[in-house]
Amino acid sequence: MPNWVEWSIFEEEVAADEQGEDGVDEIRREDAPSSRLRLVPRLLELYLHDCPKLRDIPQQIGKDTTCLKVLGLRELNNLKAVEDRPVLSELLVIENCEGLERICNVPQVTELRVGGCPNLSHVDGLGSLQRLGLGKDMQEIPSCWMPGLQEQHQRLHGEDLDVYTWL
Repeated sequence: MPNWVEWSIFEEEVAADEQGEDGVDEIRREDAPSSRLRLVPRLLELYLHDCPKLRDIPQQIGKDTTCLKVLGLRELNNLKAVEDRPVLSELLVIENCEGLERICNVPQVTELRVGGCPNLSHVDGLGSLQRLGLGKDMQEIPSCWMPGLQEQHQRLHGEDLDVYTWL
C-alpha cells in the first residue's frame, strides 16, 4: 500500500454519524467506545509493511486493542513516532522506518527490535523492557538514548538490559 497516507479506524463512522438524522448521531457517538472495542478486540499481532507515506498509526491500536502482543512496522518512512501504546505487551519490531524519531510510552513491551531507523533520537517509557535488539546499522546511533534505557532497566529490575545484535 505504497500510497496510504492516513489511517483512521473510526473516522468514517463519525463522518456518517454527522450526516445522520437529528438525535441519531448522538446515540451513535455514545455507543462509539463500545463499538471501537468490538472492531479489533482479539487482535494479537499487527504487521504494517511498505507504507512509505503513512504518517501515523491510529491511537486505538495499542490502546483499545487489549490483546495486542506484537506490533511490526517495516518501511513506514513518514512515521515520526510510536508512542502512547499502553497495552502492547510483548514485542515491538521497527525496521527501515527512516523518518522515525521517537519511541515513547510503550510501558508493557518486553522486547524492542530496531533496525534501519537512522533518525531515532528519543526512546523512553519502556518500563517492562527486558530485551533490546539493534540492527547492525544501529550500533552507533543509540548512544543518545541507550544510557537512559539501561539506567531505567537497572533501577526497575536490578539487572542489566539484555542488548543483542539483530538483523
